[in-house]
Amino acid sequence: MTKLPGLVRLRHLLITSRWQQWLFPALCTLPYVAILIWLLSRGLVWVAQVLLAPLLMGGVLALLTLWLARSEFRSRLRRR
Repeated sequence: MTKLPGLVRLRHLLITSRWQQWLFPALCTLPYVAILIWLLSRGLVWVAQVLLAPLLMGGVLALLTLWLARSEFRSRLRRR
């Protein structure tokens, strides 16, 4: 097997990573993380906790949805 040049491997990595889908959301999280770090450095932990609450609840909701979907489809497969 031939070894590909570095530029070709980098191009292949960019194509397979589908960077167009995750670049914008990643850039949008930078100010959010920066403000959390700034708030924590100022000692305003309670404000940082308030800002983290929707993120935490969204994660809990996503995990609950995944768990319910898996249990629903698992029971359908067992009945057949």
